[in-house]
Amino acid sequence: MITWRDNYNVGVDQIDSQHKELVARLNDFMEACAQQKAKEKIEETLEFLKSYTMEHFQDEETLMKQVAYPEYDDHKKEHDNFVAQIEQLIQQVREKGTSVLATIKLNRVLVEWLLNHIQRIDVKVGDYIKANSDQQ
Repeated sequence: MITWRDNYNVGVDQIDSQHKELVARLNDFMEACAQQKAKEKIEETLEFLKSYTMEHFQDEETLMKQVAYPEYDDHKKEHDNFVAQIEQLIQQVREKGTSVLATIKLNRVLVEWLLNHIQRIDVKVGDYIKANSDQQ
């Protein structure tokens, strides 16, 4: 389980609340794994992630454009790559069904990507937005 820590906050309320929702969903999935119910939860989690991250990324990208964030293109590529990974996992589950491997891969992708992305990339966006606008 992931406990939300202050260093996950980027300092932009909209982004932080969306990140908290993503972490909450990740925790739900990890709880299902711990209870041996991952197969039942994997498709629901993947579909949620695809739709929610696309909405979240769009919101983040809009904010970045509004403040002319200089690393926008690289940040957007990271978003696009994550969505592609989720789509690949969805396709894999549809073609091969749920498996322990798909469950492990989803856990790894989510935890590693989400937390690394927040701490390495999104924090820079938050700092830039705070320094260059009134948006919170």
